[in-house]
Amino acid sequence: MKKLIIPILLIVSVLTTANAQFTKIGGGVAAGTGIFWNNETDIISYRTGLPAVFLTGIYEFTLPIHIAPSFTYYFPHITKAQVVTAETPKQVVSCMMFDINGHYVFNSLDRFEFYGLAGLNVTLIGIKWISEINGVTNKTKDRDNAFGLNLGAGTYIKLTDQFDLYGEAKYILSKYDQFLINVGVLINIDWLIKHEDTGL
Repeated sequence: MKKLIIPILLIVSVLTTANAQFTKIGGGVAAGTGIFWNNETDIISYRTGLPAVFLTGIYEFTLPIHIAPSFTYYFPHITKAQVVTAETPKQVVSCMMFDINGHYVFNSLDRFEFYGLAGLNVTLIGIKWISEINGVTNKTKDRDNAFGLNLGAGTYIKLTDQFDLYGEAKYILSKYDQFLINVGVLINIDWLIKHEDTGL
């Protein structure tokens, strides 16, 4: 996992030091079709939790081209044994994703922008079994990761000068394919900086 996170952090740091203008930042909730640990779809308890939360930022290189790094965290899917015995196992499936997407804005109107997206995805998924025998807790865990491609579309809808409503739908092509929808709010950092400079 550490080997994957370090390159992602390096890419994000390069983006922040490039000649890009950081214009929006925000987050919200996400829902998807979910994925199964090791693609074992016949074991329903191996599925990730479906709701998630995400954080994202928008870098504007030119008018039609934006770069959007994001982080998505799924609420863990916890399954407990149906029969309580001296050994009570519990299973936890967790998942998180890192994305770097390029947005191509098809229109840039006063209150509405629509864009297509393509980018890279890193999915990290883990499973943990927890049992308690004679008061002693035992944990066994395993994890996996996969690189993938994102394809989709989204929109920014201006609510006020400071805030945008954000919606996005994408399909992730990888070992762990899934369809994901994000809905949230973005803060217009660009607007805040401009008005701070002018003393308004």
